[in-house]
Parts: sequence; C-alpha cells; structure tokens
Amino acid sequence: MNFFKSNSFRKWFGFLFALAIVAGTIWSSNTMVHQLKLEEQKKIELFAHSLELISTNDSLGSDVTNLILEINQKNTTIPVIIVDENNLLLDSKNIDSSAYKTPEKQLSLIKEMESYYKPITLILPYGKQNIYYKNSDLLTKLRYYPIVLIVLIALFLWFTFWYFTTLKRTEQSFLWAGLAKETAHQIGTPLSSLMGWVEILRMENIDQTSVEEINKDVERLKKITERFSKIGSDTVLTSQNIVPIIDETVSYLRLRISKNIQLTFETTDSNMYVDTNKALLSWVIENLVKNAVDAIKSEGKISISLQKNKQKVHINVCDSGSGIAANKRKKIFEPGFTTKKRGWGLGLSLVHRIITKYHKGKVFVLKSELQKGTTFRIELPLTK
Repeated sequence: MNFFKSNSFRKWFGFLFALAIVAGTIWSSNTMVHQLKLEEQKKIELFAHSLELISTNDSLGSDVTNLILEINQKNTTIPVIIVDENNLLLDSKNIDSSAYKTPEKQLSLIKEMESYYKPITLILPYGKQNIYYKNSDLLTKLRYYPIVLIVLIALFLWFTFWYFTTLKRTEQSFLWAGLAKETAHQIGTPLSSLMGWVEILRMENIDQTSVEEINKDVERLKKITERFSKIGSDTVLTSQNIVPIIDETVSYLRLRISKNIQLTFETTDSNMYVDTNKALLSWVIENLVKNAVDAIKSEGKISISLQKNKQKVHINVCDSGSGIAANKRKKIFEPGFTTKKRGWGLGLSLVHRIITKYHKGKVFVLKSELQKGTTFRIELPLTK
C-alpha cells in the first residue's frame, strides 16, 4: 500500500497541518505583541526625554514647549508614575488613584511596575526622578490573544467534527431504516404465498410431517420479517423478564448448531426485568452465538450467563474460539467489517445498534485472547 494514500498518512498530515496552524498563530501573535511592546517603550522614553528637556532648558520657545506638552498628553493608555529619589509620588498617568492611596499600596505598585521594566532615571537641577511604567491594558490583553484564538479554533473544529459526525450517523440511520423496511417488504410478499400453500397442504391427504417442517421454516421467516420491520421503525420496549427470552433462544439455537459445540445457559436469578423487545433481544443473542460458532470452527464451548447488580443486568456470551486481535476490537462493530471470507460484516453492527440505540445499553468485548476465546458483555438497565 502506498503510504501517501493510507489512513495513517492522512491522520498525520491532518495533525501536522493543525499543529502548523497553531504554531503560526502563536508566532504571528507574539511578533505583533513584541512590536507593540517596543513601540510603548519608545513612547515612554520620548515622554521621559520631553520632561527632562522642559526641566533643564529655559530657552525653549513657546511653540516647542507646547509641542512637548502635547506629546506628554498623548499618552492615554500606558500606566506611568513619577517619584522622587525618596519614592515619594510626584505624578501619575492612566492609573486609578486607589492603586496608590496609601504608602503601602504605592510601594507595591512601584515593585509591580519594576517587574515589567527598569525605571527611567531623570537627573534634573532639583534632584533625581524615576519614571516607572508597565504594559497598557491593550498589550496585556494581546498577550492572551493566542490562547483565546487557539481555544476558539479548537471549539470550531470540535463543533464541525460533531456536526458532520451527527449528520453521518443520521444518514446511516436512514440507510439502516430504509434497508430494513425494504428487506421486510421483499420477504413479506413470498412469505404470504408460502403461508397460503401451507394451509392448502394441511387440507390434502398427505403425510403432515413434511408440512409441519415447512411450517416451522415459514414461522422462522415470519420472525425474521418481524425483526427487520422493528429495525426500520420506532420500536416500543416493555418491561420483560429476559431470562425466559434468552432461555428460549438458546434452546432453539442448541438444536441448530453443530453437535461438536456445547451451548450452555446459566443465570444467578430467575427474574431479571429490563425494557426490551423480545424479537430484537433474541436476534442479538442469536447473532452473538452464530459469531461464536464461526470463531470456534470445529469443537468447543459457548456459555451464556446472566448476572445482575442493583442497576444493571450483565449478559456474558463466552466462547472458546480463535479470539480477536487487540487492533481489531474497536472495528468489529463497524458495518462491513469482517474477518471471515464470507459474510457482509453486519451481524455485530446490528447487535451494537439494537443494544445501544434501542435498548440504551452497552455491548463490548469484555476480554479476548487469541486461540483461547472471547467474551462479549451486554449491559442493560434494570427496571425492577
């Protein structure tokens, strides 16, 4: 298989592409933040230089003085405080007065600003002054911009994945329903004729043994039609004791599988009530048993056991077959997946759909070991 056409390549390509988008976003945002940071530093340096110029030069014209004052007033975003050499506050800009209301708060503010940038020291005729400043609110917010953007991108990707997954599942549901209804319809037409022929044969003066065997197969077809019709429509579940349902199914299957395979059924309680549909639950057990028979191939054992706790019923179907490889366990319930040379790979997908969609339960591989066997577990909520 060409690696560039494989699913692994697509997954890695998608992952690396998403990583490149995230890395590019962080890099471009950090570059922008760094540029703004340099611009704010230059503004404060210009602000400090203008203060120094006004204080040390008395020969400046009124136009120059007005220009310098205008430069100072244009700083409307960067927090600045000016203190003397004894750390006494002389002036402040763009800072709430409550931040330096007391000497303790003032000292705390100075230490906070010093953690951002080294203070600019002005040597003036009447003594030293220190200018402390920190990032503007805009620059502070932009530092968190990459994180916010990545979170938004992740939420968008999650929503897109959820939407298309839901859409795909809906399409699959319609496909399942349509296929099931059409199958039930196609079987129903010849089945009606067969039922009529059975009744005619019963009135004839012939050996009725063969007629009754034919009738058993007709009843079997009726049951299959009922199952497909329920898959293709809204199924009503009722609280039923599943012990006799499974016992009846096992008894039916025991006569129809190889005599070299021992099929057993045991339960810890004779009453286990769940919301279920008899036809569909019987179909689930039948599919799991048939799957186990295929896994055994010649001689072996299949055991079905029922257990319950305060909330759930556990149905375990255990076989002594060939087992399931670890890398295939996640795929066995997907439609079309099969390890057999024959078959459409629909049996276990039907089991999964019936248990999860209709019964609101769970079905999974409890344990499996190659050449030793597999145990499937079904979990259904108790109603009594």
